Amino acid sequence: MKKITISLGLFSLILLAGPSYAANVNNLMNSNGCFACHSVDTKMVGPSFKMVADKYRGQKGAELMLAKKIITGGNGHWDDITGGVMMPPHPGMSMDQAQSIAKWVLSTK
Repeated sequence: MKKITISLGLFSLILLAGPSYAANVNNLMNSNGCFACHSVDTKMVGPSFKMVADKYRGQKGAELMLAKKIITGGNGHWDDITGGVMMPPHPGMSMDQAQSIAKWVLSTK
């Protein structure tokens, strides 16, 4: 019985954290201007988040690689989409914040 109580408690925490996690990531992305160049499913200045997810989902180390790109900026991987426009760096963002965004992007379907 004790195992069931613990499992249900953990499940409840995950359910409660879900909307909060999504809201936090959305706020972080809004405050850093991500949506000025990206949308969920339509190419804008940069690739859509769905395009990024489709390209990197399932690749070993993809979350960390994307997080580093978010912080340092980047170009060259999407020139056919962006016309060579570079993604600006976000040096004030922590690795934890960048990884939260990368995790969310990789979950986009």
